[in-house]
Amino acid sequence: MSGVLGTYSEHDTEEATQLIGFGLRPRLRPHRDAEYAALIRRYDEEPAFEQLVKKSAAGLGLRVIGVTQRAGAVFGALPGSVFETKLDHYARQARQAHQRESERVLHGIAHLAIAACCFPRPQDLDDDGYVGQATVPVVDNLVRHACKELSERVAGSEENSDPMDGALELERAWRAYQRRPEAGSTSDGRVATPSTEAIVGKALRYLVDQGMLTETEDNERPVKVYRTTGRYQLQVRELAAVEAYDELLRLGATAEPSATAILPVSDPGKLY
Repeated sequence: MSGVLGTYSEHDTEEATQLIGFGLRPRLRPHRDAEYAALIRRYDEEPAFEQLVKKSAAGLGLRVIGVTQRAGAVFGALPGSVFETKLDHYARQARQAHQRESERVLHGIAHLAIAACCFPRPQDLDDDGYVGQATVPVVDNLVRHACKELSERVAGSEENSDPMDGALELERAWRAYQRRPEAGSTSDGRVATPSTEAIVGKALRYLVDQGMLTETEDNERPVKVYRTTGRYQLQVRELAAVEAYDELLRLGATAEPSATAILPVSDPGKLY
């Protein structure tokens, strides 16, 4: 690569697209692939190569969220990109096609709650070595706590004739979640799809598939524990600027440290 920023060779271009290709394999980690790790070092050390990667990614409809040895190369989809996964599309993929408007709300809440559960404090997001965790019951309880708080706030504002900003939108969200049972079972004993625990479980498994979480068994109880990866931490750092995420934290909707009982959105400022 030339010392002049922006002048690249064919080899440079090939390596830049290679790094993007590695990043699009969400479960691959740099410590497991020497070539991947070497390209990340090059990205860190050569500003011209970093610029080339960003330009190449933009041409594909991607933006660079972060590139680190712990997380790998993490990309987000630009609006209209072929890589974009909107929340309503995700809900249909999760076999929640009925009542689409309501389902989008529920799935959006689930993903926000997972992020808030895994990273309840600003310092958790700032600490590159921090590993958060979540389970289905903890995330579901977190949302139900937030629903209760929102219900009381809306009721209080109505009594004071001082409607909350966005009260109608908030009310629609928590009522949609509260109306669903926490869990249900089918004739063969599986969790019923419409339950909130089933929706949270689908969201957690989706994040595992995307390399955002890892899944382990709890040795003491029959519950799966989901732990964060560096890839997910980078994603949630961006999500932390979303109003709805901040609202969950302000409502006190965070898991206790000892309790062991987080999708691109086209308009991230809203739940639906």
